[in-house]
Amino acid sequence: MMQGEIITTGTELLTGRVGDFNARYAARRLHEAGLPVQRLTILGDHSPLFQDLLVEALTRSQFIIITGGLGPTEDDITVAAAAQALNLRLFLDDALLARIRRCLGERRIPWEERYARLALIPEGAQVLDPGGMACGFALKHGGARLFFLPGVPQEMRVLFDALVLPALMESAGGGECLAQRTLRLFGISEARLQQVVSQLPDFQQGGVTVGFYPNFPETHLTLTVRGRDRQTLEETLDRLSSSLAREVGDVLLGSDLVSLEALVGRYLKKNGLTLAVAESCTGGLIGHRLTDVPGASDYFLGGVVSYSNDAKADLLRVPAAVLARHGAVSPETARDMARGVREVFHAAMGLAVTGIAGPSGGSLEKPVGTVYIGLATDTGEDVWHYQFHGNRSEIKTLTAETALDRLRRELRKLLAVSC
Repeated sequence: MMQGEIITTGTELLTGRVGDFNARYAARRLHEAGLPVQRLTILGDHSPLFQDLLVEALTRSQFIIITGGLGPTEDDITVAAAAQALNLRLFLDDALLARIRRCLGERRIPWEERYARLALIPEGAQVLDPGGMACGFALKHGGARLFFLPGVPQEMRVLFDALVLPALMESAGGGECLAQRTLRLFGISEARLQQVVSQLPDFQQGGVTVGFYPNFPETHLTLTVRGRDRQTLEETLDRLSSSLAREVGDVLLGSDLVSLEALVGRYLKKNGLTLAVAESCTGGLIGHRLTDVPGASDYFLGGVVSYSNDAKADLLRVPAAVLARHGAVSPETARDMARGVREVFHAAMGLAVTGIAGPSGGSLEKPVGTVYIGLATDTGEDVWHYQFHGNRSEIKTLTAETALDRLRRELRKLLAVSC
């Protein structure tokens, strides 16, 4: 079995100012593909240990992934140090240099001689070019494969997924290919999800690798299958996804390709409905997420951040008597906020949230984390009560996610009735 290791470089990683997201991402993806990583190493810029570590790694690993130090500045020394350690000559790749000049020109960035460093690679290296400015290179040295990738996480992930992982899979599997799908769930714990998956017969077949990854406030499940026929693998992933959906129901949001807010938008458009939002404890977070989706203006009419009681009364028409008798955080206020924002914006649906995000403001009757979510439509109003736990940011995030999820579920019911 092929085993490998990952070397990441950057002084900012050693100081703790920046997390080592590259090693974490690569290790996870390699694990899912059945390619074990036996060592992770972080080195600072200009580290004298890099060359010794690289030579040492070649004696124990069949593949080595190096990230960072490929840029145009003086502290980007990975390429030169690797060439020296491997006793390889550096040369200027003319095709790569021309592409770098073209990319800079397209971005209207003036040419500087330091950018030529980006086109210096060791002899025998194969350029890893996904298009665009960022690139890396690969080398074969003895019986090992080395991959040099940029340190910027977004650039590294593009290269890793498009070029590195497929190459390693082909080497390890003798022509096998890999298919993956990440499913997003909300409203089920990781422990409960593991229990469900362990009891589903479809998931117990050979060749299926399952990964569980908490991604607050959601839980993500990654399915990996290997084989020689791409279409068969995709059909297997479809079957596994359907099997899980039948078992867990509405807590399955779908694949990671579509966000919860995008799902809500899709259902609103399919139902031909418009939406307005009234937010108190979330401070505009729901509106922000909805408007992050391109084309949201087709269905999202607007929102009100009604943080004070006066704003609730003046902007959303919540009766002063309701606020005085029941308080800002109550089912009555949530219902009136949803009704009010729907009327103000002449929307088909009004969504409202009010709660206590903390750390202060709670009481025995209404502790921190108390949240009410209201939804108003032409058929009536509904209110849901939740008791969330966590810090202020976590409670706000949970409230926004839950409100959007409640809306998603109601919209799915409407679609089912119309069909």
